[in-house]
Amino acid sequence: MKVVAVSDKVGTAIDRLCRGVAKYHDNLEYIVCDVHPKRPDPDQLKRFEEAIKGADIIDYQYFRTADMLRERYPELKNISSILTHNNPYSIKERDWNDYQIVVANNLTMQADLSTITNARLEYIPLTIDSDFWTFNTDWKPKNQVIMVANRIESKKGILEVAIACAELDIELILVGAISDRAYLDDIMACGTTTFYEQVSDSKLKELYYESKLHICNSQDNFESGTLPVLEAMYCGTPVVTRKVGHIPDLYNGENMIINEHSNEDVVKLIEVLKQALDSDLQSIRDKAWQSAKTRNNERRAYAYQKLYRSLIDNTKTVSIIVPTCEKRDVLDRCLEAIDNQTYKNIEVIVVNDGEPDKNLALLSKGRRYPFRVIENNNNDYGLARARNKGVIEATGDVLVFCDQRMIMDNKAVEKFVENIKPRTWLYGNKGVKKEFVENFSCVYREDLIRIGMFCERMDKYGGLSQETRSRAKYNGFTVEFVDKAIAKAWGKSSNKHNKKADIIQMKNRLWKMSMEL
Repeated sequence: MKVVAVSDKVGTAIDRLCRGVAKYHDNLEYIVCDVHPKRPDPDQLKRFEEAIKGADIIDYQYFRTADMLRERYPELKNISSILTHNNPYSIKERDWNDYQIVVANNLTMQADLSTITNARLEYIPLTIDSDFWTFNTDWKPKNQVIMVANRIESKKGILEVAIACAELDIELILVGAISDRAYLDDIMACGTTTFYEQVSDSKLKELYYESKLHICNSQDNFESGTLPVLEAMYCGTPVVTRKVGHIPDLYNGENMIINEHSNEDVVKLIEVLKQALDSDLQSIRDKAWQSAKTRNNERRAYAYQKLYRSLIDNTKTVSIIVPTCEKRDVLDRCLEAIDNQTYKNIEVIVVNDGEPDKNLALLSKGRRYPFRVIENNNNDYGLARARNKGVIEATGDVLVFCDQRMIMDNKAVEKFVENIKPRTWLYGNKGVKKEFVENFSCVYREDLIRIGMFCERMDKYGGLSQETRSRAKYNGFTVEFVDKAIAKAWGKSSNKHNKKADIIQMKNRLWKMSMEL
């Protein structure tokens, strides 16, 4: 699947959101193009024209760029499209019905959009890179507060904060791009502001770490959500903010300090800042991180992937989990069979249970279903942990477990999906009808997670299948054989166990656990 994500300008909050999820889209052909909404240069347009060749989906992250491009290239309306709406003040400019899906960054925007559009609406919150923005455990703030703005302009309410800081004799650290030079001059005239026009992310994190408070004082209906608020919460900088953008979605009564007054009321702002500085800031820091920790790019990426798949095929998404250990020729044949499946809505997750292999990802090249590689190297827990790692990374509604030796018939996945039901574990036909074995099977992901996935301590031959089947039945599952879901085992098993002795040992162990049925 090829997805072209279109941002506005390199370095903006919208662009950072696009590029922030890119590393989690390694199972897609995902291209980010920045195109200026008003003054696109020829190179930008050339890159965009090249990128959209063969595109399945265009993911517009800024509506003005989307409108400009769709007017310039009418043929774009023939490509499936998603519009992420980032500007609450422009929502009612038109109905947005010419996009298949419209994404809102906060719940208020979603509600507002629902009154004017018939497009499918989705809510995907703003997120940040949680690998970079990390909690400051050794917080020793200076006598300063920080404001971070994409644009230095009056709608951000910065001057009022500067006046309040001057009154309280506290330094204001201001970071942002200059949109209104005269307005910035007024801010600097207050005498307690240090201004940074451009700083690296590392420097910005340092400024968060050194600040007593992060302040957001934007006017109503101006922000869809402020990424700096999330950055501050992740870093452990207590937040003072008005209820704008996504703040109502984030606020739980304890994780930040809310300014309920007008963003122009300096007297009330001073009172709020005094209250904040006298508060239990350590408690606010901890509670802020607890509530913000799920707002990360990985989650945002997977939410978008589900939207992408739903546009291409509205059927259930199937995640095929393939554990592999050496024998790349065997794996290649397994993946070839997956490519030939009649069922379309598939993602593939290959879990490497052998030595690290940088070349493994090369097998994905040219495949109908490119795959993600998850490492499970040199692990004592073998197949159970390999499959569990695959389950964790999967985004599909339905899981199909297919060991690398299983060469599936082209209708195998289709037949599994036709027969899948809640709280049912299906297993397929590998030439002869045997008892349940999980190495060619199908189950709802949610159901499997709820019963505890695979037991990583079942280390003898036959133990994993026996324990999994028994635990599933104990939890009210039915186990069903699907005769028309067919696979052939290719190559010889490397298993050197004394199989019969191992099976008896596992049965005895299950009996001791009161699980033998």
